[in-house]
Amino acid sequence: MKEKASPQRPRLPVSFVNLEKLILEDYAEFAEHKLASLDLVDAAAKNISIEESLLQRVALTSAQLPKLRFRDVRVEGCDLSAAQLEKSRLLRVEIRSSRLIGVQMLAAELTDVIFRDCNFEGAFFASAHGKHLRFENCQLQNATFEGATLENITFSGCDLRNADFRNVTLTQADLRGSNIDGMQIAPEAVRGTVITSTQALQMVGLLGLIVDDEVLDL
Repeated sequence: MKEKASPQRPRLPVSFVNLEKLILEDYAEFAEHKLASLDLVDAAAKNISIEESLLQRVALTSAQLPKLRFRDVRVEGCDLSAAQLEKSRLLRVEIRSSRLIGVQMLAAELTDVIFRDCNFEGAFFASAHGKHLRFENCQLQNATFEGATLENITFSGCDLRNADFRNVTLTQADLRGSNIDGMQIAPEAVRGTVITSTQALQMVGLLGLIVDDEVLDL
């Protein structure tokens, strides 16, 4: 099997400018900043651009940030639960140990993005376009990817129970080590997807097939 290309990591500067206070406004731009321990709950602004920056313990719960742009950003220990990030664009981004429960990423563009130890339960990735993505040890129960186009994506050690992958286009997908019980997915979507032998039995059930070793006598 051909080895998949790993997502590129963020290209971060040697040092950052610390921001102790922040008010988000439309079209605001931030570069080479460290945003730490900020309360931005319910913040609302569009077309925010954050580049070559580090976010630590930032609360963005229920924030409304359409068309948010992250380039070369690392996010650690942040809370984006119920945030509305439709049409956001993430390039070379790493998100670690963060809560994104119910986050809305409708029609987002994700390239070279790593999610590690994050909670995406009930997250909404419908119609997203993703390339070179890796979800590692993430909670994705009841997450929705309906209509998404995902190329070179890995779910490693993730909980995908009852996740919705209807009408998804998958290319070079790897589900090994993840729980796929109750996942909704079409037969054409799993063509070429890498799974384990144990997951193969689960997948048979997901696709509505019945395995019966009994041979009928004619």
